[in-house]
Amino acid sequence: MTEEQPAPKKRTDPTSQLARGELVHADVKPLDLSGIPTVVVGIATWAVAFVILLIFRPTLERDGLEWWLWVAAAGFALGWIGLWYCHRRWTKIKAGHPVRD
Repeated sequence: MTEEQPAPKKRTDPTSQLARGELVHADVKPLDLSGIPTVVVGIATWAVAFVILLIFRPTLERDGLEWWLWVAAAGFALGWIGLWYCHRRWTKIKAGHPVRD
């Protein structure tokens, strides 16, 4: 009388499924490669933060937190530098030039 061995369980982890060819990659378009919309949202966010902090400036001064206002101003200004950088980089990419930044 021979006892049959139970069949080994099929592994269901993604790595095993990928190795067996059961997983396929979906055809998904890449996200925005220029970065420009992201930087514009950041600039707008820093501008809104600056205005809100400007409204509460007396409270910030009283609590010794007026530097928050200048952090928002710096974020806004640096955002414009980032926008210039992304625009310049995206223009080079569209023109087919190698980007070495």
